[in-house]
Amino acid sequence: MIKAIIYDMDDLIVNSDPLHSIAWERVLSDFGKSFDDITSNKKSKFIGMRVIDICKEIINILELDIDLNTFYEKRTKVFLEIVKSELELMPGLLESLELFSSNDYKIALASSGAKKYIDLVLDKFNIRKYFDIIVSGDNVSIGKPHPETYIVASKMLNLKAEECVVLEDAENGIISAIQAGCKCIAVHNPHTPYQNLSEATLIINSLQDINLDIINKI
Repeated sequence: MIKAIIYDMDDLIVNSDPLHSIAWERVLSDFGKSFDDITSNKKSKFIGMRVIDICKEIINILELDIDLNTFYEKRTKVFLEIVKSELELMPGLLESLELFSSNDYKIALASSGAKKYIDLVLDKFNIRKYFDIIVSGDNVSIGKPHPETYIVASKMLNLKAEECVVLEDAENGIISAIQAGCKCIAVHNPHTPYQNLSEATLIINSLQDINLDIINKI
């Protein structure tokens, strides 16, 4: 029996991928580089990863002369400034939260994002009240697609992994959820680079398609 719903954040709760791209472009311009210097296939693999892990890959790919932590802090500062003014909620998000809350499901947030970023999002849109527990990228030693994120989330909920349904948009997140033992509903996002959603338990087009029948049948 499903007792909890676990939300990913980027491109599932908020429309962050375009803003991530803008942030990468601004930061890389200081090095005379462009985010377009990275192949589309490689960029698609970044979706769902922790930013610090992406920073490490980009430093290696573009051979940047900067240490990881400095690059990560520089990029985080630029991204959060963009988020404050331009981030928006995804369609159906509030309705889905109200649906699960009013039907006594536990609700969790398990994101690769840093705590500072998650706090900004929750406070900007006044949605912190919906979440029983929050797992950030700072709470795990290995980010998605490793299953640690969702293992930690289910443990914090005091539930078995199979009692949790994860809502995800990214291939890395789906792999993480399934390997953790959770059910996973993939929510297609047409605005992000191609993601292979085939490993998910179920695929839907939008959070607007969520209903209790889907959860009960999964």
